[in-house]
Amino acid sequence: MNEKKFKLPISGNQLVLICALVGVTVIFSVLNPNYFTYTNLINILVSSTLIGLTSIGITFLIMTGGNDLSAGAVAAFAGVFVAWALKATSLPWPLLCLAAIAIAAVAGLLNALMVTKLNIVPFIATLASQSVWRGFAYLVCGGKPVSVADKGFMAFGKSRLGGDNGIPYTVILMVVFFVIFAYILAKTKFGRSIFAIGGNAEAARLAGINANRVKTICYVMTSMFAALAGIILAARMNSGQPAASPNLHFDAITAANLGGVSMVGGVGSIPSVVLGVLLVQAFNSGLNMVGVSSYWQYVARGMLLFASLAIDFYRQRTRARRLLADSMKAL
Repeated sequence: MNEKKFKLPISGNQLVLICALVGVTVIFSVLNPNYFTYTNLINILVSSTLIGLTSIGITFLIMTGGNDLSAGAVAAFAGVFVAWALKATSLPWPLLCLAAIAIAAVAGLLNALMVTKLNIVPFIATLASQSVWRGFAYLVCGGKPVSVADKGFMAFGKSRLGGDNGIPYTVILMVVFFVIFAYILAKTKFGRSIFAIGGNAEAARLAGINANRVKTICYVMTSMFAALAGIILAARMNSGQPAASPNLHFDAITAANLGGVSMVGGVGSIPSVVLGVLLVQAFNSGLNMVGVSSYWQYVARGMLLFASLAIDFYRQRTRARRLLADSMKAL
């Protein structure tokens, strides 16, 4: 008689992330009783919007073997551009947001061309792009923050479903995008192409997959999501800040890596990345609430990324051993 083994509805990595999230919540709640309150939990969700949106593109990109260090700079440029354009023109804010996202798509396309056509290492290509778009952000506004007075635009970043104590619409927007792209990654031909390219680029090419085209789409998508995050931040802060989002790409990469996205590509899932995003933002919020200095916060964030990379290395080694054992059994 065969006994059916009990199987959890979530993966082992997701269970670890949930436990880590609970642990972080307990620790910071003990250190500051205001941490585990409805208001702060909503604030964590609101702050997660920027990392969450950016992490969607970063997840797809890393899974193909790429990376993008320019996301924070593109976000800052988009926010500054919309704020400046609202003052300089009489165009409606939704049109200006679309224009900023279109410019961001060009930024992503340039990143893709450097990587796929010029064969520049993604780290170097996007590091150069980071400097370019951060520079453009300062040039557009002359190095000074640009205030926003458009009530419709400000409402875009601050309005809530259910009144002042409700769920912000930007959080709902993030959840919708998570659901859509979780489906794309898990259930569509494009999603299967992402796994194939990251797992074995040569085998994917022989299977008829245009790896360069898929990577280009991922780079463009990453920049567009970063621009949307920057626009939301500008609407929330009532101004476009050229120095904004300096750690956005860092936090998004950390969240994706904690969520099980392998830095060598080919492995990942959006539901796990959602947990990674919540863990990163809960950690960052906790550091602020217990009064940790900004200098030590840089150290703490670096240690968190180091821990996620160490975990990723362990996962890769375990995966390799499992594949070797399976192949030996087959022989």
